[in-house]
Amino acid sequence: MDGGTVILGLRSVFAAAHLLADLNVPEPPVEAMWRRVLAAVALRVGGLETPDGEAWLDAREDLLERGRFDADRVAGYFDPASERWRLFGGPRPFLQDPRLADEGGDLAPPGRLVMTRASGANALWADSTPQDVPVDAGEAVAWLLTWRGYGPSGTAGTRRHGGRSSHIAKAGPYRALISYFPHHPDSLFTTLVLSVPAPSAWPTNPGPDQAPWESEQLHDPLAVLPPAGPASLLASRAAHAVLLTGDDDGRTVGCRITWGTTTDLPPATDPYVIERDTGGPVRASRSRAVWRDLDALLLHQRPGDKNTLRRPTVFDHLAELDPDLLGVLGVRALGWDQERRDLDRAWYSATTPPVLRHLAEADPDGAAAIAAAHRSAETWAGQLRRALAAAWRGANPLRHKDDQPGFVDQGSAQYWERAEPEFWTAITTPDTPPAFQPLAITCFDTGTAALKSTARGRRATAQARAKLFRAPGKGVSRPAA
Repeated sequence: MDGGTVILGLRSVFAAAHLLADLNVPEPPVEAMWRRVLAAVALRVGGLETPDGEAWLDAREDLLERGRFDADRVAGYFDPASERWRLFGGPRPFLQDPRLADEGGDLAPPGRLVMTRASGANALWADSTPQDVPVDAGEAVAWLLTWRGYGPSGTAGTRRHGGRSSHIAKAGPYRALISYFPHHPDSLFTTLVLSVPAPSAWPTNPGPDQAPWESEQLHDPLAVLPPAGPASLLASRAAHAVLLTGDDDGRTVGCRITWGTTTDLPPATDPYVIERDTGGPVRASRSRAVWRDLDALLLHQRPGDKNTLRRPTVFDHLAELDPDLLGVLGVRALGWDQERRDLDRAWYSATTPPVLRHLAEADPDGAAAIAAAHRSAETWAGQLRRALAAAWRGANPLRHKDDQPGFVDQGSAQYWERAEPEFWTAITTPDTPPAFQPLAITCFDTGTAALKSTARGRRATAQARAKLFRAPGKGVSRPAA
């Protein structure tokens, strides 16, 4: 099926991963959750469970050379407890809490599961389907995953457990964050293997390291434990509890969604997020292009004026790969711009060209050049904003200053939109320096055209524009073309 798509169950995904190019998941938060679940399974079926760092690297190299997951290991993982991979019914439906049948109160309509449908007093976001329309199984499992990772804090269904009754839920562990994954453009098998973090990124808290479908016991929502290893880190962190009700056609016709913990989740370093030394992981922002944080993925740490950024730990041991393989790997970025409580703005995704060959450990000069290009882009963006602000103030001395940010933001947005292709051109052709200064001048001229209708505006614009011909912090430079 060259170029085609096919719907597969989880067992078939791993049996045929070497024949598949990529996942086909339209919603970025759903894809981010699937990639975590698939990495947890790849850990097991790929034999990447040894905590010894050198032995783990050898096991990963052997697996990549083999080129596929072992069929017997795949069968041995999925077959013994096949009922735990079912979406409806039984004692342990997939990633659900069967106790909610007794503890979870009234059954909500199926549309409550789908985060893009209007619900209660929430405004319509993307889907006008009525709440009572059943949800097909494939869509249902996608939103089940998304509730576990991105569910909002605040009001949920009422749950009574262990003498406690509440309808207040905590925010999901990945809510409002952007996740980054190693990505092979033509091999899902390779992508899954490389998405398993190395032992240096594993938590070492006491207790069994199990994914929810591996555990014989349901967790205690009144005493949630920190992850004890890679499987629990990748698949067991959730603040919400969900139980689906299905019909004979395999559709979800009702659901219960409520709190899965009464306290904040225990802290843990997720291997797919950029950590800051203060303030937690980098949050998703629909207005910030992914390439602007590329150097934070390639450098082990990126110093900043306010925060030092630490790259996702899943990238820490990719430089040991064969150079030919490293040379084709890019980054898949998946973000959902949200507020921690309940406001959802927009989700987005991006896949970079092959950039991981420039990891600092493999290509320090390339990583440094990318970091320098990013700094240059940010510097001229700042210069542009200051010039636009100065031109507006000079042309409008009597207008309220609250009108200024919209004018400046418009010109800045145009700059960043056009800076991305300039950045990639500079990366793919290192002998061509990025022309961010000329771009800033062009965006300034476009943004200030309306200010030149008066003599005061022309004078203010000319004075502000002159600042863009000076190198930041230095004297006058040669005028840009």
